[in-house]
Amino acid sequence: MNHTKNYGLPQWELNDLIRMEDFNAMNNSIEAGLDSNAAAAASAVNIANFAKSTATVAQQAAGNAYSPDNKPYVVGSFTGNGGTKEINLGFRPSLVIICSDQMASNSVAAGSRIAMSAGGVNPQRIAITKTGFRVTYTSSVPFPTINYANGTFDYIAFR
Repeated sequence: MNHTKNYGLPQWELNDLIRMEDFNAMNNSIEAGLDSNAAAAASAVNIANFAKSTATVAQQAAGNAYSPDNKPYVVGSFTGNGGTKEINLGFRPSLVIICSDQMASNSVAAGSRIAMSAGGVNPQRIAITKTGFRVTYTSSVPFPTINYANGTFDYIAFR
């Protein structure tokens, strides 16, 4: 009896007796090869899925990375309306700093040109919202002077 070159499977010739042991050994060899291939294919699928998820995570991280177009803060300005004004940033800021154009004549008033809030201090003047912040001018509380009518205010809001 001859055997195949790569897998050693029996190749009977005319004068060979077909024996049950040879036939069973051949089938066991074929089954072991199929099992090995199935395991390798499943492993390849797992590796491919892991690579795909890693690529997705990397793409998301790259999208969140700092760049000139994706800063951890935004800056802007608004004109005061003498009451309450909502500033929509599209995100909830962790800290807002506002500077007014008020011209102060003494050092106490000069300090009133800048105000900041992280949401806990002075929420009736600067309130952090889900999408930005809200400023309120109240003439009964002169400092900090936020959102007075026709005033110009610059802000920086950190993500």
